[in-house]
Amino acid sequence: MTTTQSTTQPTAAPEQLGIGARFSIHPHCDDFVPVILGALEDAEQAGLTDGLVLETDDVSTYVGATEAPAEERLVRYLAAVVAGASRLSGGGHVVAHVLLSRGCPGERTCDLRVTSLPSPEPVSVEPTGVAAVAQWSLYPLLDGGDGDGDHMAHIEAAIAAAQRRGTAASAAHYATRLSGDVAEVLATAVDAWAQVGAQVPHVVSHLTVSVGSPSAAAAR
Repeated sequence: MTTTQSTTQPTAAPEQLGIGARFSIHPHCDDFVPVILGALEDAEQAGLTDGLVLETDDVSTYVGATEAPAEERLVRYLAAVVAGASRLSGGGHVVAHVLLSRGCPGERTCDLRVTSLPSPEPVSVEPTGVAAVAQWSLYPLLDGGDGDGDHMAHIEAAIAAAQRRGTAASAAHYATRLSGDVAEVLATAVDAWAQVGAQVPHVVSHLTVSVGSPSAAAAR
């Protein structure tokens, strides 16, 4: 795998690059089933599933982006579901696990053989009014010995960008703590993931997002 882009190759479309996410959401309340289903239905009714492929199994939901702006579509959908679950649970504790991936050689829709890597614009999303914190990790998967295998340089640049943005609160074990509106927290992680993906074909990012945690005051 190489990080060198050819100027003669067409830029990869979202589906060719395999841009997508897997997520699961966990409202900590007795009536969690209607909360989850209601949040998913509200996002669909708002038209936020347009340009996305959704596949749910007994572990998580796959969200594949098929149309540009792929990254923005993902953030809008995920933010709406998390914020919706928070509201439907009466502002209770909601946790979401989000795994982002782009350019995975094993992804069934991914084909990087005849394409160059896109440089998407930063995500623009409206605030949800729901405050969140997250533990965020970023993994540029650099293969080969071409001399451009310094994955930490990409990670450190992404963290610095999040600090300038004001969402990176502090370092944690194996992660960076983000805080802010849930839409801005997700946009921070997605923008960093996409920006690294303009240079590195295969990039993965992981977030654990928490809303309304009873431990929030102690963690400040």
